[in-house]
Amino acid sequence: MKAYLIYYPHEAQKNRGFIELFQKAGREFGIDFSYVPYSEYQQGELPDFVLNRTRNACVSRWYEERDVRVFHSAKITEIGNHKMKTLDFLKKRLPREILNCKWCPKTVLIPKERLKEWYQAVGQKEYGGLKELLPYMDRGEAFVLKSVSGHGGSEVMAVTLHRYAGDKKQAEREWAEFLAVLQALEGKDCILQEMIPCKSLDVRVYILGNRIYQGILRQGTKDFRSNFSLGGSTQVYHFSVEEKEFIQAFIRVFAEEGLGLAGLDFIIAEDGRLIFNELEEMVGCRMLYQSTSLDVVRDYVKWLLTCGK
Repeated sequence: MKAYLIYYPHEAQKNRGFIELFQKAGREFGIDFSYVPYSEYQQGELPDFVLNRTRNACVSRWYEERDVRVFHSAKITEIGNHKMKTLDFLKKRLPREILNCKWCPKTVLIPKERLKEWYQAVGQKEYGGLKELLPYMDRGEAFVLKSVSGHGGSEVMAVTLHRYAGDKKQAEREWAEFLAVLQALEGKDCILQEMIPCKSLDVRVYILGNRIYQGILRQGTKDFRSNFSLGGSTQVYHFSVEEKEFIQAFIRVFAEEGLGLAGLDFIIAEDGRLIFNELEEMVGCRMLYQSTSLDVVRDYVKWLLTCGK
């Protein structure tokens, strides 16, 4: 059996060890895993299946059109790498009992053109041009700006602005920091979200073959973000029965398209509730190997032998 691991070359360089784990497990189960750079994916013979690690839905779609199994599908790859599309997908499919509760942060799409208008409004001190932010500014509450396609905690910014700050120096500092955020996100579609009080805690739910594989608790150390790649600490997380039922509802939605190896990230609110954050379509596995004795790559390869048959 022949399989392709498709990466952009710079990503393949960073993930050489991960690729070698697939090749090692493949030898055990009779699967020949080959690394194929993105520039060459349309060349050569067709494999039995593909692991698309590019976050590019066009790659998945090309193989789907040729009846080759690919993880993940073009649909999952597209929505899993666009935070607003993920939430819209869920809103149309989650059961009513979840949608009627607080299941995700309040979220608004801010297209890159609107972000540019914000930048101009701040530069001209026309703060009425920031209508989406006025409720947060009036209350002095922090909000979060994220690019729709960022991952690993990159391009995620927390901002606090006071519309009527009594301290002039504080106001100047806040606006200067906000301008820096807008500059960093320039040219990117973003989402605006409320800040969920959470003590920098979240849980990564690893999914393997449309099932809960393992939960990993993440604790941020520097700011509100808890990402392992940003220095957060990790430990195994054991789900309650109620939490498992809640998570299963999300898995059932995504299972319509099929999840091979993926991650579902949930913020742990201060009252203990899980609040959905995002789908990690191309999930990293370093936390699993550091915090558990599980061999997720071997388990994934074993599952790939039988899935879809």
